Amino acid sequence: MKNFFVIILITLSAAVYGQGMKINWEDEDGREFSISAPSGQFNYGMLNGDYVSYNLSGRVAQVGPVLISYNLSGKVSSIGSVLINYDLSGRVRSVGNLYVSYDMQGRVTGTSGSVD
Repeated sequence: MKNFFVIILITLSAAVYGQGMKINWEDEDGREFSISAPSGQFNYGMLNGDYVSYNLSGRVAQVGPVLISYNLSGKVSSIGSVLINYDLSGRVRSVGNLYVSYDMQGRVTGTSGSVD
């Protein structure tokens, strides 16, 4: 019985995080940012002359003039004026005004809106 629950847990974990997408946008100066759904993994690009600063936890706190904030669980909560929201299971729910939809297995089924 214990093995059955372990197999179910592994299967559900693979189904939820086995598929995803990147949400990409640029700031007004052309810096590229992205958040992966459902995980919330953060990536960025820099312009010539940009600097990067880090917070006390070692996370990126600023790229050029763009401030990066984190929530209590350590996930990015804002990039400049773009807010990132998560659902109760920790999946990306929205990035700015772009909303992410999931099916019952936790797979991304679509988006609506735009990041701005």
